[in-house]
Amino acid sequence: MPPSLASPPPATLQSSAALGSPTGIASTYSAVFAPELFVLLCGLIALGYEWRRASRRSLAGLAARIGVLGVGWGVAFAVYQGLPRLLAAAPAWTTDATGSVGLGAGLLVIRGWWRRAGWGAVVPEYALVLVAVTVPHLVITPVWDVSSHVLYAVVPAGVLTLVDRRAAPLVVVALGMVVARPLAGAHTWGESIGGLALGVAALAVYVSVGGFDDPSRADTSSRRP
Repeated sequence: MPPSLASPPPATLQSSAALGSPTGIASTYSAVFAPELFVLLCGLIALGYEWRRASRRSLAGLAARIGVLGVGWGVAFAVYQGLPRLLAAAPAWTTDATGSVGLGAGLLVIRGWWRRAGWGAVVPEYALVLVAVTVPHLVITPVWDVSSHVLYAVVPAGVLTLVDRRAAPLVVVALGMVVARPLAGAHTWGESIGGLALGVAALAVYVSVGGFDDPSRADTSSRRP
């Protein structure tokens, strides 16, 4: 039989079977909606929400906003990749911690730049809530490795849903992460639920201080195009 028609080797079959197993599906889900990707996706959605409501719009203005998100993501990625190299033989929990530090740094850049440009309130508040939740996460992580995948799925999805209920499907993605992390073997069920609890607590604090309960706060009439 020609090699091209031969049956796939056992290793290939095992790999395919693994991808179709609950663990394989959960691992893929975790990778597709990883914090650095999901936070960026939700940031783009927040940008789009502001953009639709802006009184002045231009392609140059849109490109500038996307560029700032890109710069912030670049800062986050650089910190996330760079810090572990300075922390040789660090404990396992530092991976989540450096991820939080990276996201926090990148989001601070985005928030500061956005506010300086006067582009709107949604993206800066989105960034602020995420930066705020990194503080308890960094404090808790050395003691209890709560899932950062869950935390940084619940908070972005929750903030956007509070801004506009049409973002509610993102909450389903976040809840899916609560199940995916233990099934992937990355966290215990307690650590995954802990990430959910921390995220819900952060959202509750956000709502208690006002959130976007007043539509005028979310008005994104820009000073600049």
